[in-house]
Amino acid sequence: MTLHHLSRRRVLAGAAGASAAIALGRFAGAQDATPAASPASGEWTWTDVLGATVTLPERPVRIAANLATAAALWDLGIKAIAVFDWTASAYPDGDHVAWGNIDPAQVVNVGDPEGNILPEDLLNQHPDIILTLTYDPTNKADTSGVVPDLADQINQIAPVLVVTDMGATDIQLDRLVALAESLGADMSTSEIVAAREAYEAKVAEVRETAAAKADISVIFADVDPDAFYVAGPDGVSELVFLTSLGVTFANADFEAAGDFWETLSLEQALTYPADVFYNDVYSTWRTLDELQAQPTIAQMPSIAAGQLGDWQRDFPASYEGVTAFLETFLVSLRDAVKVS
Repeated sequence: MTLHHLSRRRVLAGAAGASAAIALGRFAGAQDATPAASPASGEWTWTDVLGATVTLPERPVRIAANLATAAALWDLGIKAIAVFDWTASAYPDGDHVAWGNIDPAQVVNVGDPEGNILPEDLLNQHPDIILTLTYDPTNKADTSGVVPDLADQINQIAPVLVVTDMGATDIQLDRLVALAESLGADMSTSEIVAAREAYEAKVAEVRETAAAKADISVIFADVDPDAFYVAGPDGVSELVFLTSLGVTFANADFEAAGDFWETLSLEQALTYPADVFYNDVYSTWRTLDELQAQPTIAQMPSIAAGQLGDWQRDFPASYEGVTAFLETFLVSLRDAVKVS
């Protein structure tokens, strides 16, 4: 198994996929109680998705954040000074969708190769606050970048807020917009207004296309030499979002639909016949030629028909990031025909 799969969410799926999905309902409303944006001067307060509240004497300016959060806030006008997580360390030059529009030269990576915060490196950046996410609210070990043994030390440098979880992408977007406003972002700028309108138009287009293509089923998966990993439409943030927009998933009504990954053998690749196959950015075999060269994979209706889409996982949950994801999704759905 390759390093990136051990480092990212392959472990999550095996250990906590179902529990994370269950936990979403328990914690999703925590941030709903967060006060309106704090004034430009004076006390700043925020309540995170775990229900923890941090109050500072003034609005934080020097922000350290996991890469996904930092990239989303960057698009909303809030620029972190430090980042961390596996993708930041694995792709230090910014050549990954997770970086969004961040200029890597303008931030300092304070994470180790696995993306966990290095306290000394973090201390050198003098952050006012640390923002991150959780893959499973019931498990402290699944807080991105914050190793439990170092949590107290990190919190002494600056308070940690867990600002998003594995909720649906549109929920994450709403939370990050509210957070950006609280941190001083001006949502009335022409750039942000245009980005929001483009996002809303793209959401409407996906909903309309999904309704028109209701008989077209899709599957999102990762293909490696050792296994075939199928993503759950009720277990992955962006797939939960697509489900809410009416997209038909080939594996929607099965027991593992709530897991992040269902692990199958390559010989089981025909378990869920689908019309369009969306291939994970982390797959070992990425191209149609590579997939059609694998005997069982080649027999999948979508692959045999050449109906292959791209799944740019770990995109920023900003207006721009979500719009780009939805457009990439639509590229392969618009002209898809029934083959399964």
